[in-house]
Amino acid sequence: MSQETEHQHVLLVWADAHAGEGHWDTLDPDDKEEHLVTTCGMLIAEADGGKPKHLTIAQSKSPDGFFDHVIHIPQGMVRTVTFLKPYTGPIVP
Repeated sequence: MSQETEHQHVLLVWADAHAGEGHWDTLDPDDKEEHLVTTCGMLIAEADGGKPKHLTIAQSKSPDGFFDHVIHIPQGMVRTVTFLKPYTGPIVP
């Protein structure tokens, strides 16, 4: 992959596995909803090293092609994908 390759920036909402209180306890009868997490980053295609059947998201990329804070989210857990557009306004108010 060329370091000039542009990766799409996305905002994902996905259902995460989550734990209870971390000690012996009764099950929470009110814990019936999904534990939704929001993740934002660069979408890494499978052809560029993304994991098959997952959406691979990286937080950072160095000029020499290294990625940092990479997460592989199984496709079945993804609830929404929003492709972000570049911001063209001023950086400083």
